[in-house]
Amino acid sequence: MAGLPPSQPTRYWVLVSAFWVLITLATALHDWLAWGGEFWQALRFGTLMWLPWLVVTPGIVWFSTVFPLERSCWRWRLAAHLGVLAMITVLFGFVGHWAGGPPFSPPPGNAPAGATRFPPPRGPPADAPVSDVILHSAMAEFPIYWAIVGMAHAFLFYERARERERHAGVLEAGLAKARLQTLQMQLQPHFLFNTLNSIASLIHEDPRAADEMIGSLADFLRLTLNTSDRLEISLCEELLYLDSYIAIQKIRFGDRLRVEKQIEPAALDSLVPALVLQPLLENAVKHAVEKQSAPVLVRITAARAGHSLRLQVTDDGHGLNDAAKDKLVEGVGLSNTRSRLREVAGRAWSLDLSLPPEGGLSVQIQIPWRTTSAALISPACPAS
Repeated sequence: MAGLPPSQPTRYWVLVSAFWVLITLATALHDWLAWGGEFWQALRFGTLMWLPWLVVTPGIVWFSTVFPLERSCWRWRLAAHLGVLAMITVLFGFVGHWAGGPPFSPPPGNAPAGATRFPPPRGPPADAPVSDVILHSAMAEFPIYWAIVGMAHAFLFYERARERERHAGVLEAGLAKARLQTLQMQLQPHFLFNTLNSIASLIHEDPRAADEMIGSLADFLRLTLNTSDRLEISLCEELLYLDSYIAIQKIRFGDRLRVEKQIEPAALDSLVPALVLQPLLENAVKHAVEKQSAPVLVRITAARAGHSLRLQVTDDGHGLNDAAKDKLVEGVGLSNTRSRLREVAGRAWSLDLSLPPEGGLSVQIQIPWRTTSAALISPACPAS
């Protein structure tokens, strides 16, 4: 029914029924202990007094949720509620009048000292006019009716708030996905333009190398198209991307670029943003390999650290001073990576640059540990 949590409506109506039954039993027990007499008489009176509310409560809740008291139309809806209250007042008035007054009759004559006390009449006498019956019923039913209406409105507004939260969550997820797709589309042309520039520089000097680079670029783009609709991929797939990029750069730099991978086997099925490692390796190539003639070793590591996945790309080049490091953070590759990590992991991520004592530059990413649904890792994963 509207106004109640939709997940378990039966449970809530059971609770409502239990509430009125307990009120009935509590009233009967109180009258029996306080005034004496037979318990069944007290139970009969309590039943006629409270259980009619069990019958009308679903209707009141339904009416309150279909016609809630809202600012734009509260006047006529208040009048409608007052009409419903009037009908309940008349109905309950006659039920109470038929039930009679107190469930026990006092002893005849003057009661001796210490005799059992008896409750005052809970309703007008049997020969009271109809107006007195309705007036007494109105005074008794008015607060109970509005208490039920208030609870129904509380459930209604709670459900509306939850629905707004769910809707906002869906919109936020859609917006985050759109931002991620935009960032991913930004990164792919950036990589493509850099690679085409490399091919252009080789095409006259070493046509064979340029041809091999074009083939490696085709392999990379084929992998990209296969997962173009996915914002996150397994680390195994990410390493396949990375191998295509490494193949392109080795054609360009030859022995000046050496790459080692230290990948924890358990990390291969962990989820990472697509193309998260390629910008890190690209920065190592740009700021280490390109700037020195001596060979550069780039080490790629991936391992689980508690509830996080730690990815690290370290080179043994000349390193950077603080000014150069700050400039590097503002580049397209790392700034794009930061933005995508923020969209995927919220606040539970980090991207840190450091200068190892032995020289070079280290870039470390830490993201929440999440795995794919696949139980087995493809043997084609380049884990080493």
